[in-house]
Amino acid sequence: MIDIRQLRLFVAVAEELHFGRAAARIGMAQPPFSQQILKLERDLGTPLLLRTSRRVSLTPAGAELLRSAYDLIAYRDRMIDRVKRTANGDAGALRIGFAASSAIGILPPIIQRIREQLPDVTLHLDDRDGVDFGALIRAGALDAAIVRAPLGATGVVVEPLHSEPFIAVMPVDHPLSERGTLVPGDLAGCPFILFPRAASPGLHDTIIGTCVDAGFSPMVVQEASAWLTVVSLVESGLGITIAPSSAARHCPPGVMVVPITGTNARAELATIRCEGLASPLVQRFLDVARPSVTVPAA
Repeated sequence: MIDIRQLRLFVAVAEELHFGRAAARIGMAQPPFSQQILKLERDLGTPLLLRTSRRVSLTPAGAELLRSAYDLIAYRDRMIDRVKRTANGDAGALRIGFAASSAIGILPPIIQRIREQLPDVTLHLDDRDGVDFGALIRAGALDAAIVRAPLGATGVVVEPLHSEPFIAVMPVDHPLSERGTLVPGDLAGCPFILFPRAASPGLHDTIIGTCVDAGFSPMVVQEASAWLTVVSLVESGLGITIAPSSAARHCPPGVMVVPITGTNARAELATIRCEGLASPLVQRFLDVARPSVTVPAA
């Protein structure tokens, strides 16, 4: 059985073509060094070096072993480095879930920051609406998820990630579009286009609760799971919507974004992971994700 140490000894003598210099380079006495090379030749059943009183040279088998040894040693070093980096949370694969309706404008800066700070981490993103990400995490199918809070989930650790105000999104020719700011009550009587509750219960309930606190129940004329669909319907004049301020990044020219004031309601984003001590890789993800979220001016 050939081990890496034997290969390193062989590489040293193959490069030096001198047993004394090779042994000194490795930091061994020459007799045990020479014995290890002889053992390697016996294990392989073939001479690797031609020895004369004047010179040492490689046999064809020795030249082939040298080429393979370089590859094996390099592979071994890369493997050990990757194992150590994975143990430190600097490499590996992360399975992250998020609801498309919950991560409008939020996910891109997180992904960009991970690519910059953790270039050896491979991200596998699960972007489904209406999915119980808590159950997937408990089952081991995901490492973490980004969700809208509040979240009624057990068996997971919920950690705040980001908080932002709401905006009203409406057609550019809407009577309220020229207002600098709006309070929730200004939207009473307007037809609404919203995400279905199943897509993002926390976000949906916060929006509805904001309207109810202002004295009215929103008249929802259409639901759509995808933000691009929601904002396209708004642009067509079918209705207005309320969204987290980060959604302003993804609005077409035909709509107007107006900040909503006069309410303490905010869109809350959180990360969830399995209970217990977070793995180094998950912890690195959480550390990188927290400062990466910024919200544009509406």
